[in-house]
Amino acid sequence: MLRRFIFTFSIVASITIIFSVIVTQKREERRSLETRQKELARKVDYLRKKNEELKKENKALVNDPIQIEREARDNYGYTKEGEVTYKKYKFNISEPESDGAEKLTESSGLESFLFEGAFPWQVPLGLILIAALFLLLSYKYER
Repeated sequence: MLRRFIFTFSIVASITIIFSVIVTQKREERRSLETRQKELARKVDYLRKKNEELKKENKALVNDPIQIEREARDNYGYTKEGEVTYKKYKFNISEPESDGAEKLTESSGLESFLFEGAFPWQVPLGLILIAALFLLLSYKYER
């Protein structure tokens, strides 16, 4: 009887531990994919805005004579007769892109207790304990 209980308990514990490891790996993979998706969405938004700005600038360079003259003077050093030029430096200062991703929204207390952490052991351990108690009681009353 005791051997049967230990054997059954070992099988249940092994299955639960394997299940917990698989669930943890999938959860971490999902979180990393969600983080990557958010980063890519932000980058897409930034590039769309930048694209619109470049389209406006291109349109101005093609159609606006004042903009054409400004670009010719600033970038290529063209001058009118009698004008004196000087070298002008352009500094392109921008904020670096942040590598840190936003933290996911905080889980509720119970959900956090049950499923967060390095390994979500609380639920499988509870199942093992319930199964063990059930098996112990059934073996006791079976005698």
